[in-house]
Amino acid sequence: MLTELLRRGTAAAALILAMGILVPAASPASVLSDAASAVPGVNSVVAFGDAGTLVAGAAGPVSSSPVVGIAATPDKNGYWLVTSTGQVLCYGDARSYGSIGDIHLNQPVVGMAATSDGRGYWLVASDGGIFSFGDATFRGSTGDIHLNQPVVGMAATSDGRGYWLVASDGGIFSFGDATFRGSTGDIHLNQPVVGMAATSDGRGYWLVASDGGIFSFGDATFRGSTGDIHLNQPVVGMAATSDGRGYWLVASDGGIFSFGDATFHGSTAGAVGVSPEGTAAGMAASPSGYWVAFGEKQSPVPAIAAYAATRGDNITVAVVNLTDGQTYDYRPGVVEHTASTVKVDILATLEARAQAEGRGLTVQEQSLAVPMIEESLDSAADALWGQLGPGPVSSLEHAIGMTSTVPATNGIWGETTTTATDRLAMVRAVVFPNSFLSDSSRAYILYLMEHITPSQDWGATGGVPAGVTVALKNGFAVINGWQINTEGWVDGDGSDYLISVLTDANPTEAYGIQTVSSVSSIVWDTLR
Repeated sequence: MLTELLRRGTAAAALILAMGILVPAASPASVLSDAASAVPGVNSVVAFGDAGTLVAGAAGPVSSSPVVGIAATPDKNGYWLVTSTGQVLCYGDARSYGSIGDIHLNQPVVGMAATSDGRGYWLVASDGGIFSFGDATFRGSTGDIHLNQPVVGMAATSDGRGYWLVASDGGIFSFGDATFRGSTGDIHLNQPVVGMAATSDGRGYWLVASDGGIFSFGDATFRGSTGDIHLNQPVVGMAATSDGRGYWLVASDGGIFSFGDATFHGSTAGAVGVSPEGTAAGMAASPSGYWVAFGEKQSPVPAIAAYAATRGDNITVAVVNLTDGQTYDYRPGVVEHTASTVKVDILATLEARAQAEGRGLTVQEQSLAVPMIEESLDSAADALWGQLGPGPVSSLEHAIGMTSTVPATNGIWGETTTTATDRLAMVRAVVFPNSFLSDSSRAYILYLMEHITPSQDWGATGGVPAGVTVALKNGFAVINGWQINTEGWVDGDGSDYLISVLTDANPTEAYGIQTVSSVSSIVWDTLR
């Protein structure tokens, strides 16, 4: 069943802080003359403004999992880092009150928040499970209930007697004296929510999406956003100023965006030599500056490349992780044939035409649409392709951004050429609201893609456990060797992403199916 029918450890040594960047604990603290030129790596912190004057305390045990969050002490003279396994590292006047340790987690830790006196902290996992340490009192969790979307962050009330959790759809869960002020859980978001920050009096909060869109609730005042501008990298978190009259947003490359009375002190965006493995995990404010914590980018591309090196076919892949907006491409721009994946385009064009005529699909059109998608019946595609013509199909493709897709003009629709990135544009148009397909049209297409005949249950479902929603369309034809493709939307069990894999020059159909299913499994294992 459709989950949301119409919605849309690298090992690191203990560290101490030098001006601008964390360095191994065995080294003395030093000062970098230009903090903005500091190069972030995996499990490191870059400081800006007065944050660089901090002398680090004992970090604790060596971390073997990526940093996923940061929280400052109340006096802003220290901070904690937390890793995906729940290990807490302490710097400045931050003191250790415990870590999760060696216990098994149902879902990874995604963030933390400190109590008002700095003598305790909470950790939160993506299922909303809460782990309390020091004087942080457990007030409740969502760890034992079903969530529509995973939890991505938390914030504590000003007195430390409660906290909010936020999910990627902007759903808010309030515990203790944290008052619910509103959410985006019931509205369409252009991009997923990735974090939150509370006002200084605890009577309001902001949510931030990966495009930098800001949603204000309670006494949280909207000061601006990046929701209407192009970003080089997605936003991953935010921090509020001490008086609550401004906030900073941080992108995955360490780019900083300042609003209200939040002063810009520099960023790592565009820094020469930035580690491709390091990605910003969050930020925390100091009295007149801020720290940006970097974790490890969990990219599926290296594993895909390693796998592709063992195969004899021609592979190109595009993935977008909808939980944080990150995109991943393997050999982008490679042009291959659509094979039967273009049947989604044919149905989308049919729906768009029916909308323009103010009607739904006729019984005869539905009798062709259903087997064309669910069974990949070629004769049904032949009939609809002949009825529509390549021109209207191409017009819709280009309108939704498929600029590298060229329709077949010889009557063989499967010889349309495309790229993996273009195929994701079509899947996105089916998943998310847009001006080309109505909600009911998208719902119909998604329903058919979720009910693919069992014999074609491969590709995007590779490695994905039962119970996870997968809406997919595969393609298979002899064009340049065997052309074997898969595309779809995978949503559930803490994952939410779009995937497209194109392969040609496969010696057999089975060989290509093994390739696209294995690539899907790599993506699932990496992004979950």
